[in-house]
Amino acid sequence: MARILVTGFEPFGHHQRNISSELVETLPSTLLFKDPWSDLRQHTESPLTVSIDKRVLSVDLAGSTEISSALHQGQHWDAILHIGLCDSCQMPRLETLAQDRIDMPIPDNSGRQTRGQSLTGTGDLSISIPVESWMPLGWSMECELSNDAGTFLCNETFYRTLSALEATSNTDDQNIPCLFLHLPSSEKCSISEGKELVQEILQRMMYRPVLSVVAALISKNDHYLIARRSVTESHSGKWEFPGGKVEPNESLIQALEREIMEEFSWKVICEKSIGTWYHSLIEIDIALHVLPTNYDGQIPDLEDKELWTAHDEVSWRHLADTSIVDWLGNDEAVVDWMRKTAYLPKAK
Repeated sequence: MARILVTGFEPFGHHQRNISSELVETLPSTLLFKDPWSDLRQHTESPLTVSIDKRVLSVDLAGSTEISSALHQGQHWDAILHIGLCDSCQMPRLETLAQDRIDMPIPDNSGRQTRGQSLTGTGDLSISIPVESWMPLGWSMECELSNDAGTFLCNETFYRTLSALEATSNTDDQNIPCLFLHLPSSEKCSISEGKELVQEILQRMMYRPVLSVVAALISKNDHYLIARRSVTESHSGKWEFPGGKVEPNESLIQALEREIMEEFSWKVICEKSIGTWYHSLIEIDIALHVLPTNYDGQIPDLEDKELWTAHDEVSWRHLADTSIVDWLGNDEAVVDWMRKTAYLPKAK
């Protein structure tokens, strides 16, 4: 059975309560998870029963090092979620970066007050989880990604745990997912709301994410349109069907029409998807939905690139053309299918 560690903190400073410790204590000892990406995944993932190891950490040096010390002593968990209280937060925050810095505005519960020092001097540490791909699923309550975990005990604990995971990891093993969740005070987030959010986070930590993306199949006289990613973008120089990610609460058609407007300033009308193609990247799986697409109104001048944001070139490619193209992702598989089936939508 998989084991997940979930930690909270005891009250500190002027706080008589700490939502993180109260929430952790309410979690069950076991949870049954189902694949949150089951509607997008090409294959079926089995439900997963996990054991929850719950700890409330002291707000001092001993608490900030408790989990990192356990890792160095050989303790193992399949995932780690730290939870802490953030007075200034208006909503829950998923922290993606731990700073190599400690600067305590108030003493901790043991009277320690370190100001303006590095924790190790080796630099900040980022999480290994592709949390950006979690966001399109939506949440039970509004939350946000953050790269500022502060400089108090929350950040110190987070940093020491990530550092220990890095030091003790086996290069042959997958990275153990570790995340820090900052919760606002109980006036802005109830225990029941926080508990539901935590269970959603733990569920997503235990399954490989699937990102839903859309691609425009624009055709003209036995040709289809492809675009080259610009030097400022990831995967620069790669060719693809224009498109992008599906955002929360968007249909595929809404997502693609928005993406084409954002990336090219073209107004288009998209039709129902003709199919979904799957492929895997290092951290996530991709579900690529291809939609026949037509310009809405006048055909744009493809030489006018002033408003383009992610590409530096487009090209009309004949369906029978088999010359080599430096494709991105699974777009080449779409083209292979189009050739085999002689499929090309009629331009409208």
